[in-house]
Amino acid sequence: MPILKKYMELEGIVGIRRFFEAEGIPKEYKKNEFFMRRGQRHNHIGFILEGGFRYLGYSSEGKEQIVGYSFESDFVVDYATFQVQEPPAIDTQSIKKSTVLSLTYDQLNAYFECCGIPDLRSKVAEALLNDFGTRLLSMYCDTPEERYIKLIDRYSDILNLVSLKEIASLIKVTPETLSRIRKKLKNLDLNQEF
Repeated sequence: MPILKKYMELEGIVGIRRFFEAEGIPKEYKKNEFFMRRGQRHNHIGFILEGGFRYLGYSSEGKEQIVGYSFESDFVVDYATFQVQEPPAIDTQSIKKSTVLSLTYDQLNAYFECCGIPDLRSKVAEALLNDFGTRLLSMYCDTPEERYIKLIDRYSDILNLVSLKEIASLIKVTPETLSRIRKKLKNLDLNQEF
């Protein structure tokens, strides 16, 4: 499944992946097991060899809200809190049995210092900020239908990986609204699987 995240296209990402493969500690996660918990300091970043993770935020009433995903061949981390070594405000939970190569904060930052690519750490942070900003703008400016189409474009295989209820949560609609969107798009015969 193509993952269309800009930071995955950065010069130096291949080197980071190789560093994970050489130095990362493998760990398996069962379905619904947590990689990190909100409010608890987390000193690791992971590279997903297989499986995937959902990022969970919570309303003031404690209602769970899916705010993102990371799948195979992507990183699993709340990068902003990881780099400033503060506890995350989100949980990260496996969506199925997953295998992750894990590095510590010190290992990753030592790599950034000696990788030979100037400002790679900053470039990764800027690309992640751009990705986050684009998704936030979409949440405020796009219709639910547009958010759904962009999600399918971004994660072409997501319908095979997560439930429609989770997709509804991610694009901030009810499951019933998502069903209407999918029915409308099928009726438009867009020649895509929605």
